[in-house]
Amino acid sequence: MSRFRDRIAKAALVLGVFGSLAPPVAAALLSAASGRNVILVATPNNPDIVEANRALWTPGEPVAPLYGTPVGEPMRILFADPARIIVPGEDPSLTLYTVDKAKGENPLQERTMWFAVRMAMYASGALLAAALLHSLWGRLRGPRAAVTE
Repeated sequence: MSRFRDRIAKAALVLGVFGSLAPPVAAALLSAASGRNVILVATPNNPDIVEANRALWTPGEPVAPLYGTPVGEPMRILFADPARIIVPGEDPSLTLYTVDKAKGENPLQERTMWFAVRMAMYASGALLAAALLHSLWGRLRGPRAAVTE
């Protein structure tokens, strides 16, 4: 029985170390590879309305409302669909991303991914704590446990 517990403790140690290192590294790589800073535009305007808005637009006015209803502040999303991306000619430094909130479309945000990473790291911390407790318990029991087993 003791060997079985030792194997479980070693597995918890390995999984705890792997689980505390791998998720943040993978998330950082994923964000760098497929992340994009955008302003969400809910309920995108028809092309005719966009052209009319662009004709009435003057420099200094916000650009996002030309294309639809902007939602919140700029955010980083993952796996952006290229067909939904708009880089306005009025301000090429902006990237707009169209979503239809009425249909429940919500792109995967980077902060959602980091929340999942944090949960994985908490679970890994619990595994590391269990392995540490097992190790300390074995040391506290010392040679007496070896004689009785």
